[in-house]
Amino acid sequence: MALITCYECDRMASDQATACPHCGAPIAKQAATPRTQPVFVVNRRVGFWLGVGIFLFPVIFVWFLLRQGHSTTSRVIGFAWLALVLVAMASGDRPSGKAATNSSNQTQPAKVAAPAEPMIEVSAQQLAQAYDRNTVAADQQFKGKRFKITGTVDSINTDMFGNPYVTLRGGINQFMEPQFELDEDHANYAAGLQSGLRISLICTGHGDVAKTPMSKDCTPVN
Repeated sequence: MALITCYECDRMASDQATACPHCGAPIAKQAATPRTQPVFVVNRRVGFWLGVGIFLFPVIFVWFLLRQGHSTTSRVIGFAWLALVLVAMASGDRPSGKAATNSSNQTQPAKVAAPAEPMIEVSAQQLAQAYDRNTVAADQQFKGKRFKITGTVDSINTDMFGNPYVTLRGGINQFMEPQFELDEDHANYAAGLQSGLRISLICTGHGDVAKTPMSKDCTPVN
């Protein structure tokens, strides 16, 4: 047997009684209807450090808002901040189309061609003396470069490949006269030359053989 509170007079009565001895209210009806306990929901607040973590590292800390007790407003704000951060990260990885277009459309400054060096003009004697004094210095001045040479024809010959060349007077001795190979288009020109004729050629320096200056790709000056 247990004592219960009468719902009419709030006095104590036995749960076995059919009616309250004080007011006569039926006890059985009260016993049959159990009292429901109120459910208390604890509302969680977003703490300071959780808020800092969500602000700085939303990907890691925002899932804490899914725990029971956090308000819908807190969850909406947290997940909205997460989405904003993710969008900012994604857009930061892509190059700006406008910037790329501007850089590609920039007008490249026109390259100013360097002024051509004036062609060297030298006599056969000066060329031979330059190689006799210092072969290295002479190569730096003439080898691989175009220059105008003037002199008197000493001989007209062909090399082992049948290419015509002439020697001009002015060498250190008769066996070291400078040699000038003509290209194939001027074979007829070489055929019309004679010893003692003064000519001018434009040639490319080809170094030396035992201090004898050698030149190639020579063309006559009209």
